[in-house]
Amino acid sequence: MSATDPTPVVPRAGQDAEGAALRRAPARVTSRDVARAAGVSQNTVSLVLKGSTRISAATQARVHAVMERLGYEPNAMAAALRSRTTRALLFVAPRAAVHSHVTAELVAGATDEAAEHDYCIVVRPVGPHGTEAVELYRRQFVSGAVVLPASVDDPAVGALVGAGCPTVVMLTTSAACPGHRTVVADDAGGAVQAVSHLLSRGHRRLGLVAPRGLVEGTISASRIRGAQQAALQGGAQLEEAWVDDWGVRDGSAGGARLLQRQGRPTGIFAISDALALGVLAAAGAAGLRVPGDVAVVGFDNREWSQYWNPPLTTVEFPLRSVGRAAVRRLLCPEEPPEWERVPARLIVRGSS
Repeated sequence: MSATDPTPVVPRAGQDAEGAALRRAPARVTSRDVARAAGVSQNTVSLVLKGSTRISAATQARVHAVMERLGYEPNAMAAALRSRTTRALLFVAPRAAVHSHVTAELVAGATDEAAEHDYCIVVRPVGPHGTEAVELYRRQFVSGAVVLPASVDDPAVGALVGAGCPTVVMLTTSAACPGHRTVVADDAGGAVQAVSHLLSRGHRRLGLVAPRGLVEGTISASRIRGAQQAALQGGAQLEEAWVDDWGVRDGSAGGARLLQRQGRPTGIFAISDALALGVLAAAGAAGLRVPGDVAVVGFDNREWSQYWNPPLTTVEFPLRSVGRAAVRRLLCPEEPPEWERVPARLIVRGSS
């Protein structure tokens, strides 16, 4: 999902720095490129752009000359943030999701990162069209927005972008927001870790419990494809049990179907901890021991997962890190130049 970073060029000095920037691949020239080529700090370039009188006329002339030669254009998002006096950023979430643990963790991370930049976070639940968020931006109450979209085509994102609001989306892609304004968790990589763990324990008949439907760019699609890829590469048989939703009851129904099959799986990966809890219940109802008869792995690392019996092996969903990264991307939009994927981490406990 993310492009490979170009090999860094380490210029010698002066003209070499400018030449190195010119020899790069045709990526957008950044203020860091200008700073290197002009032999000044990135902060000096920023002050020149603001028209600060703290910078000497000679230095300003040199920086402007380098900008012209490199074809540098100030980033529109950064300019929008600089032009407003407010130190507030908007956190936008669908009304139906505003009280969820996912939103709470994202807000916590976003708030921590914003505070380090002397900004605050304003949380705004929105309806299906996102007009409430747009109004806050137009009235200059906020400088930009980080958004948890309801779907890949959430019109709230399009409304903010269309109003000129600097916007970063979290956890899923958005048709209205370019890739480099996107921060996701490495859901596919986490699923690969989960299935690889089961393979390392000797399981070759594997089960997958997941909501049906594969909408590209969503959390569920990434986790499902990661699991399928790992099973295929490991030479394992993977049986899928599709369910209607993400809840415990769905996991119990899906787990029961898998465990009732002839040649049942000996290892099951459920793409959420709630689904995994349902699988554990189904195993208990079938008189099976966990992990002796069937191993179970979840995804999310919900707080209660470590206290279950047996404690649940799971993949940590790095929500706070995603929230922090989204705010960094909003305030420092030039780095990195593509969308960001926050790593997930397998936590091994007693269920596997």
